[in-house]
Amino acid sequence: MDFDSSYIDPLIDDWLEQLHETIAEQEGMVRAEDEFYMPFVGIPSPVINAIFKITCHLELGVDTKYLTIHLYDKFMCNYFWKVYKAESKEGATEASWSKICKTISNRSKLYLISCLQLASKVDSHSKSLSISQVICILRWIDTKREYTQNTIITSEFKVFQTVGFKMPFYTPLHCIEILLAATGLRHTLNMYETAIKLLDLAYLQHEELYSHIQCLAQGRISKSEIDKKNLMALKTNSLFLGGCVILCATLFLYWDNDIAKGIATKIADLVDTTYTDVWDVANILLILAIQK
Repeated sequence: MDFDSSYIDPLIDDWLEQLHETIAEQEGMVRAEDEFYMPFVGIPSPVINAIFKITCHLELGVDTKYLTIHLYDKFMCNYFWKVYKAESKEGATEASWSKICKTISNRSKLYLISCLQLASKVDSHSKSLSISQVICILRWIDTKREYTQNTIITSEFKVFQTVGFKMPFYTPLHCIEILLAATGLRHTLNMYETAIKLLDLAYLQHEELYSHIQCLAQGRISKSEIDKKNLMALKTNSLFLGGCVILCATLFLYWDNDIAKGIATKIADLVDTTYTDVWDVANILLILAIQK
């Protein structure tokens, strides 16, 4: 996104409103009984780390990296839910489920790179991955299999079809960019670069981060179904995470509580949460970063 143009200020409120609406829809999906969406279930830390390394090696943009993560997470949830409903009707046994899970696992690298291919096309036409590049990547990460041009085309279509031919509307990166514009921090020296590094850390250590958040909020790890749903709903809220990342970056760059408190108040208002929640999570992330 280009936030240097003079026309952006009147649009910030509309962008934020759209983000809030989208987040509410995703939270509704988490709580729905007839749908399956568990954020981060398809992207454990090793998968996220692999995406980071591949996009860095190929010199792809940050947008491509986070589009890939969210597209793959959504695909895996939708794919598993589709298979689960189909097999449940057939009365799947433990043995058949084991076979299904093994099949999904065997194809996971192919599906992951198909998500990367789609994300690269959305982010930059000039840097979009060709089929030959995709085959080279797969040879690099999966030496046990051979992939053909037809396999790549079929896989890309299947991924896009499974997510309803829709790319993620936004990622935490977009939320950070919008919040930086809304808080007047977009031109602050090193702010954007620091925020990206902290966002990467939040994703690589998301299990630890959200465990700390839950313990802070509830004093325990979730056990009830309601607790688990609330935690999953929080994980879908990329605007909240983006706000906490920006506040953490502010703490890193300034080490001035008065400045940070003012930013925290602005972010809490923009994200529609409490000052305490933003402050606490930003400090959890700060501790993780210092330990790292």
